[in-house]
Amino acid sequence: MKRNTGILFFILAVVLLVTGCFSKNNGNVKKSKEKDPIVFNLGSDYKTLDPHLFSEMIGAQVDSSIFEGLLRLDENGNYTGGVAESFKEEGNKFTFKIRENAKWSDGSKITANDFLFAFKRVLNPKTAAQFAEMLFPIKNAEAYYEGKAQENELGVRVIDEGTLEITLENPVSYFKYILTLPVTVPLKEEFYNIHKDKYAIKQDSFLFNGPYKIVSLKENEILLEKNEYYWNSKNIKIPEIKYVISKDFKVVDDLIKNREIDMSRIENYHLEKYRKEGTVDTFLNGRVWYLDFNLSNKYLQNKKLRKAILLVIDREKYVKEIKKDGSVVAKSLISSIISGHSKKYRKKYPDTDNFKDNDIEEAKKLYFEALKELGITTLKLNLLSGNSDPEKLEIQFLQEELKTKLGLETNVTVVPFKERLNRTRTGDYDIVLNTWSPKFDDALSYLERWKKNDGKNESIWSKKQYNLLVEEISKIPSGDERDKKTNEAEMILVNEAVIAPLYFSVENHYINPSIKGIVRRSITGIADFNYGYIAVSYTHLTLPTNREA
Repeated sequence: MKRNTGILFFILAVVLLVTGCFSKNNGNVKKSKEKDPIVFNLGSDYKTLDPHLFSEMIGAQVDSSIFEGLLRLDENGNYTGGVAESFKEEGNKFTFKIRENAKWSDGSKITANDFLFAFKRVLNPKTAAQFAEMLFPIKNAEAYYEGKAQENELGVRVIDEGTLEITLENPVSYFKYILTLPVTVPLKEEFYNIHKDKYAIKQDSFLFNGPYKIVSLKENEILLEKNEYYWNSKNIKIPEIKYVISKDFKVVDDLIKNREIDMSRIENYHLEKYRKEGTVDTFLNGRVWYLDFNLSNKYLQNKKLRKAILLVIDREKYVKEIKKDGSVVAKSLISSIISGHSKKYRKKYPDTDNFKDNDIEEAKKLYFEALKELGITTLKLNLLSGNSDPEKLEIQFLQEELKTKLGLETNVTVVPFKERLNRTRTGDYDIVLNTWSPKFDDALSYLERWKKNDGKNESIWSKKQYNLLVEEISKIPSGDERDKKTNEAEMILVNEAVIAPLYFSVENHYINPSIKGIVRRSITGIADFNYGYIAVSYTHLTLPTNREA
């Protein structure tokens, strides 16, 4: 008996030792408990958690955890029911059946009227919803926004408490994607009328209908726990999520090592280390980076000058030696991850031959022709960029490319993101390192960025033709004709060097290896926790029986 006891103590000691060894993986640790909150670093500040006012994906990440619209995307990227139990699509008309067990976090039932009220709020100009135009495919939505149509003319109709009908101006292939975004989540009218301008600001001014609810809201920390009233609560396996904000990615790297962060976007300080460990989720996010030319500048109104800058940049060197994070060379505007509906758009219209990259000879020829046409022998322009570490490296590289290959002198100014944004909007720049990210799965989400009916610059590039093309595309159902016209519009921007595409960026996200089942939403990059769980790992040793002992 003593002998057996001794053996058991020995085995238990071995188990503890082995378990301790296996709990670490080069600084990455298994979650010790399934009830531990997952700590997700957002990486930057959010502007608002009001889902109808979302303007960036940081806020949308949190909103996707606490709110839900009619539809959602499943693990395979297919549309499935959110608040809607089922839906029927007939031409330009959708009919949604609201789940009987869909409830708000106060226990009250979600009704079709909650969606109607939400859509009216988004389309009210006084709300100042940045992406109100996402609802413009709805019949008379744009007219309603402009005060030219009444509520009863809006293509959103409550059939009964559990049935909602949405009629579009014409069939729009990407509208289902819009219905998965925060801008289309419901809002309970009675609750909103109590809080109004204070809605979704303080903890008690939220009413949740998503898988999670906020239980603590601090300046740099948001703690969520499972919403017991969520219709699918029993299948939500991760009980708590803690969103934190740490902006310095060198600090983030240390926090990961110290086991204080489970998920976070990471820069390439120790990217290879994480890749070797298998703890990095890398994906194209659809975001294109480009040089944006200020066409109010008399020099940059010269197409040959813009074209010279477009052609001279060595993009392969750019992504391999400067980015070093998996970014992809861009010779176009529209990312390969955007659907062409029947096929991927980029497969039908590859961008590899749009222009010759690093074409120094042609670039110099065009540059000197431009100087002659402008009546000058030398030129100096201002380059503007954000002040993040990657952007600083990139703008220095671009400055050197222009100087050594063309002789084009530039002054570089680096400023915080908000200032760069303001300067770009007010035209306080010559050339800016800019970026654009699609908000929904369609090429229009790129093309509409340059669609303006302001009467400016029409003599500088084919803006009028471009605007007409984009307008036409918005009304054509998916198919070959639509993709053809999409490519025509895209090529106007490239061939006339309205911008100089540089690269399509990727995101690299660290994820604790014990966290499984997180679904990364296409385009937005939002991490969906609905299917996630924490894998608890055990070391199994066979204890000897008395007979074996």
